[in-house]
Amino acid sequence: MSTIELRSNLHRLIDQIDDDAVLEAHLTLLSREVKQSTDFWAELSPEQQASIDRGLADLAAGRRKPFTDVLARLAQ
Repeated sequence: MSTIELRSNLHRLIDQIDDDAVLEAHLTLLSREVKQSTDFWAELSPEQQASIDRGLADLAAGRRKPFTDVLARLAQ
């Protein structure tokens, strides 16, 4: 089945649903799929973004931390 046929069938089925709760459930499900295709960077907090930027800068400068040090910091 082609993408156009799939979309057409989906639209037809949605038009036949009379229950608002069912429509809201499908809207939530489909919205999650669309949201996953967005850039995750925008969903990170400024602190998380800054931490990643620092890590990338350290890596580019040749500064690395042993994995055990990172785990110990996260365990605190």
